[in-house]
Amino acid sequence: MRRKLLAGMAGMGVGIAVVLGLELGLWAAIEAEILEMAHPGGGTAGIWQGQHPEFGVWHAPNLEARHTSRCFDVAYRINSVGARDRERSHRAAGFRAVVLGDSFTEGWGVEEPARLSNLLETATGIEHLNFAMAHFGTYQELLLYQKLASQYDHEMLLVGIVPANDFLDIDYDTALEMSWYEHRYRPYLVGVVAPYSHLDHIEPGWRRWLRLHSHTFHAVRLALRNQALRSAGPAPSRFYEFSEAGARRLETILGMLVEAARGKRIALILMPTAADLQDYTRSPGPDPLSVRLARWASDRNVHIVNLLSAMANDMRRAEGYFHPCDFHWSALGNRVAADYVLSALRTGFYASEGDPDQG
Repeated sequence: MRRKLLAGMAGMGVGIAVVLGLELGLWAAIEAEILEMAHPGGGTAGIWQGQHPEFGVWHAPNLEARHTSRCFDVAYRINSVGARDRERSHRAAGFRAVVLGDSFTEGWGVEEPARLSNLLETATGIEHLNFAMAHFGTYQELLLYQKLASQYDHEMLLVGIVPANDFLDIDYDTALEMSWYEHRYRPYLVGVVAPYSHLDHIEPGWRRWLRLHSHTFHAVRLALRNQALRSAGPAPSRFYEFSEAGARRLETILGMLVEAARGKRIALILMPTAADLQDYTRSPGPDPLSVRLARWASDRNVHIVNLLSAMANDMRRAEGYFHPCDFHWSALGNRVAADYVLSALRTGFYASEGDPDQG
């Protein structure tokens, strides 16, 4: 019995040594840039918290921190309600816009003055209250608008849509099939057709601990992801290929957002990744997603700004649109996007003539 106990303890000690060796080796490989993988936490210094009871993930309020990666080191300032923005008053006399979206709209890896919403605020003189959040899907943006952003006086609503991941972020069944997918704790609308039902997916505690602390966990997840991507081949652009069920769910969520906005001016900004731009150059012409959303928006107070065709017009600069270490827009990408958004919305959306119905 004693021998078995000693053997078990020895085996446990070997296992712990192996795990510690893996952790140390992976840490060293990341530091030496041999392995393209972020440390647990991704250098975010607690900027994002995955335990919000309604949105799933949200910023830690009243925080100043740095978001770091291999290709950027950026200051993040989080205000008292958890938005990456300066403090904003609830009441306002002039025109204001609320901005929703995911990491692209939040300004992943760029300083505040260089991101889309700040550039629009500077150019128009209209306050743009940024409530965008990394790891958000469109349903989370709706919930945030209903619970928080709608409490602030505003006449306009801008919503950033990234088809490359937004269809996935609202599809609970597909997310569960992907062991590498970082769905953490996320609210979903589930069901095949409307009316859908609300479901909160809660990440198990053990998985959250590993995600926050273990290099080995991240390495395994990265390997699973890369294997899945190799097996599936190049991912199609979601501007061109999307399921009917996904499109219906997206339109349902956007319809709920229109209803919650109560007659305010709304603009949907379709945001491309580098892969989307490459697909556009192979298949120039109107993409099916923007055509469908334009048809959906035709009898609603909604503007569609399709940045796919706009940003693909000058492919000589396209490589500079994105960070060299990930797929998010760089400062140049944000500036080019802001120029096109202003061009599309200056008349009829940003124009102050004829106040919109406040509801």
